[in-house]
Amino acid sequence: MKIYAIAKVTLLQIIRQPIFGVLILLAMGLMTLAPSITAFTLSDDNQMLKDLCLSTILVTGLLLAAFSASGAISAEIEDQTILTIVSKPINRLAFIAGKFLGVLSALFVANIFMLLAFLLVLRHGVISTASTERDMPVVVFGLAAAGGGLILSGLGNYLFDWQFAPTAMGLGLPMLSFAVLLAGFFDRAWGFQSFGQGYSVEVISACGLLLLAVWVLAGLCLLCSTRLNVVWTLVIAFVVLCLGMTWDWLILPKIQLAQVWHIKFAWSALYAVIPNFQVFWMIDALDQGKHITAYYLVLSLGYACCYIVAMLFLAYALFLDRQVGAANKL
Repeated sequence: MKIYAIAKVTLLQIIRQPIFGVLILLAMGLMTLAPSITAFTLSDDNQMLKDLCLSTILVTGLLLAAFSASGAISAEIEDQTILTIVSKPINRLAFIAGKFLGVLSALFVANIFMLLAFLLVLRHGVISTASTERDMPVVVFGLAAAGGGLILSGLGNYLFDWQFAPTAMGLGLPMLSFAVLLAGFFDRAWGFQSFGQGYSVEVISACGLLLLAVWVLAGLCLLCSTRLNVVWTLVIAFVVLCLGMTWDWLILPKIQLAQVWHIKFAWSALYAVIPNFQVFWMIDALDQGKHITAYYLVLSLGYACCYIVAMLFLAYALFLDRQVGAANKL
């Protein structure tokens, strides 16, 4: 119950931060513009559309993970608000676990928002020529859900003093989900069709794998936030993400070419230290029309959980002797 209470409070704290909602809105806005932006490529426009949207989700997830994890621990240490928690009979490992679960929940909500926007954009498709008609069910239902959620949240804030950001999340998520559901039953000319045409199960699987990558980054950010501020946390997370995306190219050839066993072991150990984010990056599979199997999803989940658990225990070790009282200010 203590972990659940900490996670719930952390989730609400993250959602109430302006940067959380702003980043989600910027990501959804960029994906909304993607059908027009990607029309100027000299290759496959739809491939570029997927590349842009998946990259947007990953980069936004990185920023959200850094700001959310840093606010969950380092900001509380600097503001001394953590004293009200650690002064109670709460184990620091439970505190770390609760904070991390709250961060994971917030990132899950953000990923769902971006996934729903991605599905609508993918259903709309690229506007490759001036004669290409817009997918009006997507435009109407999508704008109605987004605009209606923001307007109702604003009215609730003005009339009833509701918190705008949590209200917008609470209203926007079901409204946007309903918009995706309704749009799936209509074609471009408002004719009825079997549900799901234009949507892709593979895209949903790819976004689920990106969520795992963001959760791994969140674990790293939580680890860094026990000792560092948000700037250094973001820098380290960005560097690790870049290394993880190129780790196969940088390290695997050295492992394969090593002749001496201890050199091969050293390169293999270094390869295992940095998470391989190519495991979660499925754009090549989408471009080649390959199926993302449930077995691969389970293996990726296990791979992510290994890194997450390791970083949580390392974060606990670093946080165990961290001064959080007035002595920390000296």
